[in-house]
Amino acid sequence: MITFDRLTFRYPETEQPVIADFSARIDPGHVILVRGPSGSGKSTLLRCLNGLVPHSSGGHFSGRVVVDGLDTRTVPPRQLGAHVGFVFQHPDAQFVLEDVESELAFGLENLGLPRPLMRKRVEEVLDQVGIAGLRHRAIRTLSGGERQRVAIAATLVTHPSVLALDEPTSQLDPQAAEDVLQVLARLVSELGLTVVIAEHRVERIAPFVDRVFTLTAPGAPIADASPRVALGEGGARPPIVDLAVRAGWDPIPITLGEARRAAAGLRATLGQAARVDRVSPPASTAEVAGAAFNYNGTPALRDASLRLHRGEIAVLMGRNGSGKTTLLKLVAGLLSPARGRVTRQGTVAYVPQDADTLLYAPTVQEEVKDHPGSMLPLGVADWLPRYPRDLSTGERQRVAIAAAAGRADVVLLDEPTRGLDPDAKRNLAAYLRVRADAGASILIATHDVEWAARAADRVALMSEGAIYAEGAPRAVLTDSLVFATQVNKLLGKGWLLPDEVPLPSPG
Repeated sequence: MITFDRLTFRYPETEQPVIADFSARIDPGHVILVRGPSGSGKSTLLRCLNGLVPHSSGGHFSGRVVVDGLDTRTVPPRQLGAHVGFVFQHPDAQFVLEDVESELAFGLENLGLPRPLMRKRVEEVLDQVGIAGLRHRAIRTLSGGERQRVAIAATLVTHPSVLALDEPTSQLDPQAAEDVLQVLARLVSELGLTVVIAEHRVERIAPFVDRVFTLTAPGAPIADASPRVALGEGGARPPIVDLAVRAGWDPIPITLGEARRAAAGLRATLGQAARVDRVSPPASTAEVAGAAFNYNGTPALRDASLRLHRGEIAVLMGRNGSGKTTLLKLVAGLLSPARGRVTRQGTVAYVPQDADTLLYAPTVQEEVKDHPGSMLPLGVADWLPRYPRDLSTGERQRVAIAAAAGRADVVLLDEPTRGLDPDAKRNLAAYLRVRADAGASILIATHDVEWAARAADRVALMSEGAIYAEGAPRAVLTDSLVFATQVNKLLGKGWLLPDEVPLPSPG
């Protein structure tokens, strides 16, 4: 059981608390979704569970957090770690050893478990999380999504009673995300595992959730409600809930199964969605032709070809390890192909998955000083005096994009919606459209199907280092078991987004 008793916390050198007078109780075997805008305190709330707040963060802490009978004020994080497993937003922050199997065994060695039991647990978690094929790989050679799955496995292998996950599916392809969440659901059902999960892509986790904690701003009251009530009231929520609110369905559906029953009449009357494709201008800024690339003998790209056009937003999608990041790095000039050719024109800006690697200045204002024009995008103007590393993950992501992409002719973004709340995603799409309309070519690698459907002019699907499907979003992101939006899975007929679906007139 977890108890928050009038929890209040303020970081050092700040006047406003991030969490103020929060009380709640979480029973064993429950799944709690923590949602809210970037910077609202979600990660801070999770870090209170394993004692990183306040033992590692410093600051002013009052009230109590009790986990499995342990008061986090007096019990050190090392001891709490045996009860609370924690998966960080950045998987690399928790890796200690070089290869996957050693990383999985590390936590068990610290617990002093006998070697036969260690071997048994490692084998089990490799299969549970679907990473058996990675067991002998060096972690540095893994894709971002593969690293995220390893981090989840390394936490599950110790059999904690409480699992805190900070955006655990943000770098996972749709199928991998579903597989991991199914594993968590099974552990909750069979072992009574308690899960507290912060997530912006609520459609993935909503079917598994018992309660929702909704944060709106630092220090603001935290709402505690059932999923149906919380999601119906607004905030980050699945697209099928947006459609349900527009259509007036009651009760609000949480799962696709519930929505399918509610939408039976709508599907019967709905026609085919019209194809409205943007025409790509003939001018191209970059081209990859027949490219191949290997990491220490492991193929990452095989005969990959792609052309980028001025004024176009193109999106790369595919399962983890399919070659998306490698293709971006070839276009950026950070890697050279072993075979094939890469050509590019003009200036190129590349923002990697971990945007922190681009932020070095003491203030946000210094980071974005070269951005053209007087109007800074993405809300960055609100943080100009701040130290970039004090911002949330989503806020740092936006600063890095604004700093790098303002003047480039070719903009390359790797998982840019990671850590972004729905409003920030909409702002990002609008900003990229402005850059594209000004003549920039934009290429984005993402697993965020819903955002890609709204933002992209063209979608390319990758597998095993090559592009196997390419076209307008309505042509590519439909009738797929993996790369389809929730609304398309519900309605078919080429419909992608809840706000584009025509509804029958009342009466």
